[in-house]
Amino acid sequence: MSSIPNSAMPHAKVKHDDDVAPPAKGDWMDDATDAAKAGIATATDAVKSHPKTAIAVGATLVAGIAAAIAAPALLSKDAPEKKTPPKPAPKKPAKPKKSH
Repeated sequence: MSSIPNSAMPHAKVKHDDDVAPPAKGDWMDDATDAAKAGIATATDAVKSHPKTAIAVGATLVAGIAAAIAAPALLSKDAPEKKTPPKPAPKKPAKPKKSH
């Protein structure tokens, strides 16, 4: 523990903030809400003006999700049941060297 007196370091004193108000709803929330509403409106307009394209995009998303779910299941089904690794062949003794 330090032996420096508190008067030498007034900035180190404990300060209690009892009158702290909870954060108010800021402008960033309003901006984010407005941006989300604008994005939804743009997507809705695009779907209304090009319904066949929207259906094709939706079908593609559904197919992608189905493939992401089904692929691991199919791969695990094709995998062999706990295949044991092959044992290495026993080492052959070295041939004695011929003397010349």
